[in-house]
Amino acid sequence: MKEAKIKTILENKITLLARLTEQMVKQVKAIDQNDESSLTEILDEKEAVIESLASDDRELEKGVALLDEKIRVAIANKLKELGIQIKSEIEKITGMENDCEKKLLNEKLELLEKMKSTRNGRTLLKGYGISARIRPKISGSI
Repeated sequence: MKEAKIKTILENKITLLARLTEQMVKQVKAIDQNDESSLTEILDEKEAVIESLASDDRELEKGVALLDEKIRVAIANKLKELGIQIKSEIEKITGMENDCEKKLLNEKLELLEKMKSTRNGRTLLKGYGISARIRPKISGSI
């Protein structure tokens, strides 16, 4: 694999990571607004971008595996700036993903608390409900 091909793959990866960052911003907004329908769409779009990234990674890995160690080091030194950009984008995305995970976990815990309180409240209200019909002890028409 030539240096130009590796550079093209890394530049494409930066573009895909930028798209993924945009999706993350939309995801944060959807979580904050509790918009489940757009969140589902965003997650589907993110999945497609992640699959493209994985495909590029596989292609890059195959190509780099065929290179000699000296050539690998030389190319890595020439393309160091792209590596730094990629690392920065990945760290930003990871931070955003962790924030989303925390928000969703908090929402889940709040929902569980509401469910428990509703269940406990229903149990407590049973004692104050409508009393059972008292049947007369004397039968017949009175």
